[in-house]
Amino acid sequence: MIKKMYFSLLRLNELLGYFNEIITYLIGADLEGLQITSPVEKLNNKVGEALAAANRTTASGFTERIRQLDNRRDESFVAFRNFMEASTHRRDEAIANAAEQICRIIRTHNWSLYSRGYKIQSAKMASLLKELNQSENQALILQLEAASWYSEMLEDNNAFNQQSEEKSIAKNEEIDYDTQEIYKSARLACEELFEAIEVLNRIAPNEKYNAIAKFINECNQKYLTVARSRKTKNANAAEVTEA
Repeated sequence: MIKKMYFSLLRLNELLGYFNEIITYLIGADLEGLQITSPVEKLNNKVGEALAAANRTTASGFTERIRQLDNRRDESFVAFRNFMEASTHRRDEAIANAAEQICRIIRTHNWSLYSRGYKIQSAKMASLLKELNQSENQALILQLEAASWYSEMLEDNNAFNQQSEEKSIAKNEEIDYDTQEIYKSARLACEELFEAIEVLNRIAPNEKYNAIAKFINECNQKYLTVARSRKTKNANAAEVTEA
């Protein structure tokens, strides 16, 4: 009656979405007269634990540290930019002209880039630093005696990027671990519920069991179609690469 669900084919977000759809339907369904209250409650608890685990993984301890490092790189960017702008007002014409050249470069990459989101700011900082690292611009920075200002900006940006990369790596590792361990109990609770529905409907047939089984099968079909479509796309991409 209930078609087999291949949980191993699903990605984490798909697995959580599947669990959530099943339990949301069951909580809103008319279960009066059915003998599945216990397995439904068990699944509800396990799904709650799985979603909580996913939320803890996503909102990792890196978030606050990244915010602090972003503020630090904003400060060092503004300090370097303002030093360049102030230097355009120097009495020494050579110094003023050198500073103006650096200011023009900053403007082409966005004078207020520190006010953008993480990703956009990182992209603009990367392009700005790439241009400032050119030998002729490094010579101007040395001429302006701004090497220490520039170094701080470079170091603070690198620190932010490194922490962001570490967060991504840690998140992936946590998800792999959770997929194998933390969510196992939720998958087992699903399988136990499905088995209970099958057995109880054979013992005491009820249209309500059939309605639940129909919904579960529709969910199974929907999520397995997504998983198999992804597998096919990956296979086709591999063939194109090999060709």
